[in-house]
Amino acid sequence: MKACSAALQTALQQYTTTLAYLWQVTRVDGLVLGFTTHDQDIVFGGTSYQAETGLANSASRSSADLSVDNLEVTAFLSSASITEADILAGKYDNAAITIQVVDWSNLASGSVILRTGTLGIVKMHNGLFTAEIRGLAQKLTANIGATYGPICRATFGSGLNNIDMTSQYLCKYDVTKVRQSGSVSSVPNLRTIVPAAGLTGAAGWFNDGFLTFTSGALNGASFEVTNWDGSSLTLFVAMPVAPAPGASFFIEAGCDKTAATCQSKFSNIANFRGEPFIPGMDQLLDYASG
Repeated sequence: MKACSAALQTALQQYTTTLAYLWQVTRVDGLVLGFTTHDQDIVFGGTSYQAETGLANSASRSSADLSVDNLEVTAFLSSASITEADILAGKYDNAAITIQVVDWSNLASGSVILRTGTLGIVKMHNGLFTAEIRGLAQKLTANIGATYGPICRATFGSGLNNIDMTSQYLCKYDVTKVRQSGSVSSVPNLRTIVPAAGLTGAAGWFNDGFLTFTSGALNGASFEVTNWDGSSLTLFVAMPVAPAPGASFFIEAGCDKTAATCQSKFSNIANFRGEPFIPGMDQLLDYASG
């Protein structure tokens, strides 16, 4: 059951309503944006909700069995609010979403909060974006626990100087030891960066590592490196825009999560979180011959 004021309850019971949906988006960088289905901007609770984005939401569904809520929102990409470059740069990943309903003719009557959650999958097509809203029940679908395997389960660099109940899943390697700063010399295409002189490391040193921009149009955006040939970096996914020459970044050496790399590249085999010597299915299904 959702609570609301008596005035808003009266408005909800009318044959002809004056209701508007308000969507508040709080990005991980702290930027707060507001959008509304009304045809005019609405200022409510200290936030300005814009009407210019052509926002529309799908029908929503909730179940008593704690299954994940089903809700999507569609809107136009706008240079003044949500841009394709920002979405591709990951600025809206896991953004907090609050959806509420107000009576636009009497904002003093308050609101009813319909949904809270985070932004999920975002699809773009012909100037429109469709975003999945993941409710709180989404967290209940996560698998908890670890499985045996030859590859390390830990995230590279996780848990430095951190002792807790989950320490057996932590890498504990100080990634600042293999972090370098650089700048862009040229960008042959949106997946290739030629850095200015200064990066050290043999071919393959930055494979599986991450490059994070610290200035320019992509400031704060991170990209996984799939290949370093000693002179240029190839990214796993394309950048939304080409960074200008001189844009600065820092880059970390990558880990392919194998025991050999953990030992020879980082000397961190004591914290390797895999089981490379457990027989796999190929050995279990093998048979004697001859």
